[in-house]
Amino acid sequence: MLEQDLRAYKCPQQFIRFKLGLKQANFNQQPIKFTLTLEQSTSDIERFLQKHQYHYQLQKQLGLLMVEPHRV
Repeated sequence: MLEQDLRAYKCPQQFIRFKLGLKQANFNQQPIKFTLTLEQSTSDIERFLQKHQYHYQLQKQLGLLMVEPHRV
């Protein structure tokens, strides 16, 4: 499982880093775990994941987002 810490970034850089991490996860066909701050909104990230039909699990109280890569 890949991991990426997004706590140091603020939007829009956080979203850009999220997409880069997701691209790497898809390329390697591995799930990825993102660490987020509790204060930051995840609505853009969730909307992106839903639009592109990713399987994901968001645990807001822990600041964790786990995303499965698209299977080829």
